[in-house]
Amino acid sequence: MKRLLVIALISMVFANPSFSQKTITSITENCVFKVLENEDVRTIQFINAEGKTKKYSVDEISALLQKDVIKYYKLYNKYSTELQVNEFKKTERYQELYNSMMEDYNIVTKGTGYWMFNLRYNNPYDVKNRCFNIKIGFDDLYRYSASGYLCLKEGVALTYPSTYLSRTQQQSNLATNGIFNYNIVKTTTIPEETALKIEKTLRDPYCSTRLLLVFKLTKGTKEKKSAGYYQLTQNFVVGETIGAYLVNEKTGEVYADMSSIFKNNL
Repeated sequence: MKRLLVIALISMVFANPSFSQKTITSITENCVFKVLENEDVRTIQFINAEGKTKKYSVDEISALLQKDVIKYYKLYNKYSTELQVNEFKKTERYQELYNSMMEDYNIVTKGTGYWMFNLRYNNPYDVKNRCFNIKIGFDDLYRYSASGYLCLKEGVALTYPSTYLSRTQQQSNLATNGIFNYNIVKTTTIPEETALKIEKTLRDPYCSTRLLLVFKLTKGTKEKKSAGYYQLTQNFVVGETIGAYLVNEKTGEVYADMSSIFKNNL
């Protein structure tokens, strides 16, 4: 009798999709860090080696991935020359900080993280191609030079298949006559019934639909950028995307799992 009951329960699980449906929680519960989108300056949050939940700027995470003690701990004013840095590297204090930094490094590089982009006021459903063409703006300062990367604010660059990613520019209608840069992320095929549910949220100021990306951090790097008459050094945090989803942040519902386009990463 017990055996029959177990078999019946197993049958129910596989017969009922609701038992195996993904939710935001099930997708992100094993992630060790997340990008906070609702900050004045985008930050990356994780529980560090000291067991404290802390927010780090993109510059700090880039320094961490480059294993740069001085920049990670913001010691550049105290040790402002190459000679001062070299002398500091000979001390026990430097070694202590280096070891602590490497514990944080192992946390963020051995795990995955996630980022959710709000689709408020985004493009409507493309009926002809049965997909959404999601528009994500970025400044020229944060344009990562390599192709095949989704460019995000503050210098986060994530891999994305070129078949589903393009970049475009749009003239601003403001008095400044500026240029807006956009990533255009094409979704996989979305059924019209699901697309209608998504569309209804896009014009809502409190839009609950998000593009959820799961990724691994791969490296920190820097590039020279022009800003008017000035040359600046921009830090980048580079990551490898392994999953993409359209989700409802309020309900936890996953409208579409697009992770199959990252099949090389599965």
